[in-house]
Amino acid sequence: MTRTRKLAALLLLVAVVAVSVLTAALATDNTKTYAYLPDHSVYFYDVAEGYAWAHREIDTLAMNGVVKGGGNHLFYPGNSITRADFIVMLDRAYGMSEALDSGAIASQGSFADVPQDAYYSKAVTAAKAFGVANGTADNRFLPSRPMTREDAMVFLKRTIDRTQLDLSAGSLAGFSDAGQVAVYAADSVSALVAAKVIGGSDGRLNPKMNVTRAEMAVMLYRATHLREQGGGAVYQARGDIVNVCIGAQSYCDVVIENYDPTVHYGELMRYSMLRQENGVMYITLEENQSIDRTGVYTAGQLVLDHQAGEGAGTTAYPVAANCVAIDVSQPYHQIKSPVSTGSIYNYCYPSIVNGEVTVIYYTRP
Repeated sequence: MTRTRKLAALLLLVAVVAVSVLTAALATDNTKTYAYLPDHSVYFYDVAEGYAWAHREIDTLAMNGVVKGGGNHLFYPGNSITRADFIVMLDRAYGMSEALDSGAIASQGSFADVPQDAYYSKAVTAAKAFGVANGTADNRFLPSRPMTREDAMVFLKRTIDRTQLDLSAGSLAGFSDAGQVAVYAADSVSALVAAKVIGGSDGRLNPKMNVTRAEMAVMLYRATHLREQGGGAVYQARGDIVNVCIGAQSYCDVVIENYDPTVHYGELMRYSMLRQENGVMYITLEENQSIDRTGVYTAGQLVLDHQAGEGAGTTAYPVAANCVAIDVSQPYHQIKSPVSTGSIYNYCYPSIVNGEVTVIYYTRP
């Protein structure tokens, strides 16, 4: 057994993101009112249409401080992620650098191409100490190089190996490009496939392609939600777990107590119970409510039609002609067909708090 293995055996990593861990906390709320189940990110306005497969995972990791945007509430979900940034995400999710700071694990030094003052330096050094990042034969990490999908799986599998979870061996026989997987990555890729962390796309693994930021978030979410099942840990997709927005608060990984697989859980819904027990948030959801409305931008104002129950008429909000966003802290739902005088705005997301629009933000076409 190597020294790294001995250190890992003494200190097992724990994923900080899990169904039982919530950043937001609300003990009990019996008020019968509205909850919004977003069909887009409520943190990043470029994670909307086209990212239905990733927005909930991205928001959960954002709420837990694991992923961050690139400024101006943009996540750049389709961009490739660098090797350095991938390690930073792993560190935030599993706390490797905390173990290094506490002295629970001894440093094995860093890499020749990782400056001590780099924002990713501590995370990379911790990853090396845990044996997650090995580097090249000449002690380089290549931090600015895009992370390939197969290398991302290798790093992620090594991290999971330092936890209390065991992954079973899998098979790549069902993928048409299985032969493209590098020999050094095959065991990691097959194990993550068996654990349902990786599902592939159209029967392909695309191992040599760069992993995108959205793909990274989904992989990391699934890895931090693994559960022991029979011969190895497995990620189980659950329809009864949702992210919800209530008032000015967002909650992730909320369990629907009265879950019914025949019901569509989305948009605005009434709820009659919200409670927290043993670190898990539970909600009882009732019927869907319509949230459709139109918005017209003209003469520096966005005019919104009132919805049912708000009284007849419209409400106007001043908007700068060249703005992209106005306070995007809680953009709950999308106006489906906004009209702009200059076709400037593609989608508009207003935040509903106690029945009133409080903040608005926009995306350009």
